[in-house]
Amino acid sequence: MKTLSAVALCAMLFVACKKDAGEGGKAELQGVVLEQRYNSSGNPSGDPYPLADQRVYIIYGDGNYHDDDTRTGPNGEYRFPWLRKGTYKVYTISECNTYQNCTEGIYRSAEISGRKEVLNLATITVRNY
Repeated sequence: MKTLSAVALCAMLFVACKKDAGEGGKAELQGVVLEQRYNSSGNPSGDPYPLADQRVYIIYGDGNYHDDDTRTGPNGEYRFPWLRKGTYKVYTISECNTYQNCTEGIYRSAEISGRKEVLNLATITVRNY
């Protein structure tokens, strides 16, 4: 009976120590934000270019609201270091042409499965009308 109690206690401690997505690990998410300008007709004008000082947000796990944010550097690059294994959503805000002053989030999802994994997310291109 004592052995069964000891096994049950160890199992409970192991489950209680499970850490969710978030800060405290050695993994990293990184990516690039570009800006695409549009003319008054709604057509792309020129090529997308790196967007400096754009705010990028991260959501840990299944949350609905951002847990942290950062800003892009001069080359449009951003990074979220010191993450644990888990699921993440990264997003930034873009203009949309549905109505005046319209904005929308552009999301990228990621799954970190390794302790020291560095994941490069797909480029996010925001629109400027």
